[in-house]
Amino acid sequence: MTADFVQQMHRFIAKHKLILGGEIVLVAVSGGADSLALLYALHTLRQQLRCHLHVVHLNHRLRPEADTDADFVRQHAEHLNLPCSIQQVDVFRLAKQWKLSLETAGRRARYQFYDFVCSETDATKVALGHHQDDIAETVLMNLIRGSGSTGLKGITPVRDLKFIRPLIGFTRQQIEAFLTSIDVVPRHDATNTDTRYLRNRIRHELIPRLENDYNPNIKAALSRTANILGVESEYLDTIACTAFEACQIQASQKTIILDRGKFRQHHLALQRRILRQSVSKMLGAVNDLYFAHCDAILNLIEGDAPNAVLPLPNGLQFRRAYQQIIFERKTIKIGNFSYPINTVGKTSITALNAEINAALGNVTPGRTPAPPNGKFEAIFDYQKLRKVFAEPFSETIPLTLRNRRQGDRFQPYGMQGRKKIKDFLIDAKVPRHERDNIPLLVCSDVILWVVGYTTSDSFKIEPHTQHYLYLSYASSDKTVP
Repeated sequence: MTADFVQQMHRFIAKHKLILGGEIVLVAVSGGADSLALLYALHTLRQQLRCHLHVVHLNHRLRPEADTDADFVRQHAEHLNLPCSIQQVDVFRLAKQWKLSLETAGRRARYQFYDFVCSETDATKVALGHHQDDIAETVLMNLIRGSGSTGLKGITPVRDLKFIRPLIGFTRQQIEAFLTSIDVVPRHDATNTDTRYLRNRIRHELIPRLENDYNPNIKAALSRTANILGVESEYLDTIACTAFEACQIQASQKTIILDRGKFRQHHLALQRRILRQSVSKMLGAVNDLYFAHCDAILNLIEGDAPNAVLPLPNGLQFRRAYQQIIFERKTIKIGNFSYPINTVGKTSITALNAEINAALGNVTPGRTPAPPNGKFEAIFDYQKLRKVFAEPFSETIPLTLRNRRQGDRFQPYGMQGRKKIKDFLIDAKVPRHERDNIPLLVCSDVILWVVGYTTSDSFKIEPHTQHYLYLSYASSDKTVP
């Protein structure tokens, strides 16, 4: 049994290219049967695979026997003469801090721990103990939750080119038989029989019922189904990736912007995958993006409202802004702000993480400076400003940078009449939730500059201008579009 099990694993590793020669592989060991079988089989194969093993264990501090489990793992690593990294975290505290279930918080903590040890040891792979029974359980669990083909494809042999599962081809029965053949007794985790957890109810109640009453080979059947759907899902993801790139206007870990018109040209199946790819590119995973989220997003995309915002899990929000569909970090409302601005020198605007630089200059006769476009640079006739706003015996004018107020109006550059700031921002297609964050440069409440857009026509420089005021605006947070 021992040789057959080990060689079958070797063939599986070679077929899927899970481990390459010279790699350092972390082996995640909980002390249970699955992870111990993984550890001992890989240890037997280490010379054939030409790899180096490093044992890792995260103590979640959820059970009284958790410290004993950690010692148990350490002893097995010492017995095999393998390096071992053991860490502990307070998953209860993390679950509250992250606002997640204990199961999800524990999973996140484990993967953060694996990434940390990888960086410390130069490991390139992390071996996990998932097996064929886990696939069946995962498929049923996701089916019950209403997952699509992405969830029903189960557990793949390799994820993100880093996390490998050499036991996927084995059943729990084969794994336990292998441990018996090498006289290794695993630790028993009582939580694995706690039927308060959905996976345990599926394992101990639903699958036995399906085996007894419907199909004695249900695990193998579900595994085949997962394999078929996995291949088809991979193909659709390839097509969706091309579609995503065609729709893409901007993509980063902070913001994904897609063209609404191009997005709507694709089939619904691809649209849903494009949405999931958008979240994945920002977060690295889409575990918490469910059908209800995608359905709500699609309703906003197809709806009549040109501006709409939808909060999403993990600190994201979806926003439709006219013909753009946007995934971004949730916007923090700045609130009202007002800063006096120096007419010479630098002024910091802490609310916007920005600064304004101002300078006075003289116009050389016959060489009137060309005005900037008025977005992040502005120039004004300083004599006009002083004539209207300067107080007696003062050489400066009262400049202020603030956000909009009820009834604000100004005369946009190149226009004859005045316009409400609200209407101007609507016409400029500024999303509603951003309008209160747009900075306005005012002088005694007369608007000179809508920063990021345009200046007032009333105080523009002319051929007879002798003195000018020049300003530039810079924001590291890019609050202004």
